[in-house]
Amino acid sequence: MTHTQSATNAAQSSSLMTAFPAALRPEVSVVADLIQGSNATHPGLPVVVRGESLNIPYRIHHDSDEMLFARLNETQAIVYACVLTRHHDGHMRQRQIGRLVTLTEPWVAPFVMQLCGEYVIEILDAIEAHLPSMHQRSYGAFFRENPLFFQRTQDRMISYWDCYYRWLYKRKLDYVGFRLFGRFREWSAAV
Repeated sequence: MTHTQSATNAAQSSSLMTAFPAALRPEVSVVADLIQGSNATHPGLPVVVRGESLNIPYRIHHDSDEMLFARLNETQAIVYACVLTRHHDGHMRQRQIGRLVTLTEPWVAPFVMQLCGEYVIEILDAIEAHLPSMHQRSYGAFFRENPLFFQRTQDRMISYWDCYYRWLYKRKLDYVGFRLFGRFREWSAAV
């Protein structure tokens, strides 16, 4: 391994470590080791989960291998699914929704929430289909703790609607993104 590859792997491992609570470092380390050679293309998105500052990667480029799930314990598999929500392939991001949305771990919420600000309408549709099984209290707490992240994600959703979908969904409530964020605001208000 060259010095440059070693530095890149260390930087990737470090960026993954900051995306999850410190208590998960041993589990995140296993996942980071398995996906060496990945790189993040953005400095990340700051969030707070139960008072702990985290930095969620915006997009990760790596040769994903969903066969890795069989080699991971339950927590590592959740971490890996979270990482894959940031994958450059929209189909890969969408496949992780079913693995994550029903979980109550508070550190999963920012990864699912980030998917709600994307342009791939099928991802938004999949999240809306899972709304009844999502843990409202966990998401509501995350939304209250991260009002700026919530607003930026909503603004991104609106921007993509305006750019790609406004002509098709003229009324806002006909577009899935507006319905999602309406529900999320309800969850945020419920204490």
